[in-house]
Amino acid sequence: MEKMHISQYGLPVNWEKKEINSFSELSVAIEQIHSESQYSALKAINRYATVRNYLIGFYIVEYEQKGSDRATYGERLLKKLSDNINVKGINETLLKNCRRFYLFYPHIKQYLTNGISPTTSDFSGKSATPSHQFINTASDIINKLSFSHIREIMTVNDSLGRFFYETECMKCAWSVKELRRQISTNLYFRSGISKKPELLLSQTVQNHFPTLSIKDPFSFEFLGFDSKDFISETDLESALITHLQDFILELGGGFCFEARQKRMIIDDEYYYADLVFYNRVLHCNVIIELKNDEF
Repeated sequence: MEKMHISQYGLPVNWEKKEINSFSELSVAIEQIHSESQYSALKAINRYATVRNYLIGFYIVEYEQKGSDRATYGERLLKKLSDNINVKGINETLLKNCRRFYLFYPHIKQYLTNGISPTTSDFSGKSATPSHQFINTASDIINKLSFSHIREIMTVNDSLGRFFYETECMKCAWSVKELRRQISTNLYFRSGISKKPELLLSQTVQNHFPTLSIKDPFSFEFLGFDSKDFISETDLESALITHLQDFILELGGGFCFEARQKRMIIDDEYYYADLVFYNRVLHCNVIIELKNDEF
């Protein structure tokens, strides 16, 4: 059966017109409506959690600016709040992130108030600041990013950097773990876009960042290289082979390391195999070769 399309209310589109003619179709339909509705419910929960956290930040900042007894608490405000609020999950760390969320994304307030928010095109004048030129809509922030993603993005102090990670995260559907890895390895700076904000602006209009559609630059921190290091082809090949060598030996099962760059004669031609193992169970050699041309 084809995939169901769920409306904003969690109902399959044209659900009342769907024909079910067999027991197997009935079973599949029930499984599909369960999984699709569960997915919609999770998205709704994430959306409302994001809005809740934004409102929490709004109330905190409003109190800090206008509260009649704010001087009594001062810098201890968030700690006192977390101690006083008896709700599981609301702690000092969350309150700090909520406050930061409100301060970093002021345009969301306008969206929640009247349903509209400024976009890049609204700041086309020469006096527009970088933060005005590079802005994702409040609707996209709320609907396409979980607060866990937003929390990671807020660790980036540069507004252009935050816009970059927001856009890439939405486009590539990064998990929170992958987003954290990309931030920790400075993808924004490694891509070079940070040095050319005008290029960033032009590329957001045309399919966001097409230059990054094929991963460029690459990050090889798992090989022990620093992201800022210059890596030669020879160094990269050697590190990859070592990584593969350790991985194959970890498999066990009779694998014995034999040689690297082992000279072999095939059809009267010399070749150098990157990795050669002998497997005592299979009673044969296992050859691993990194190639970008004829094997």
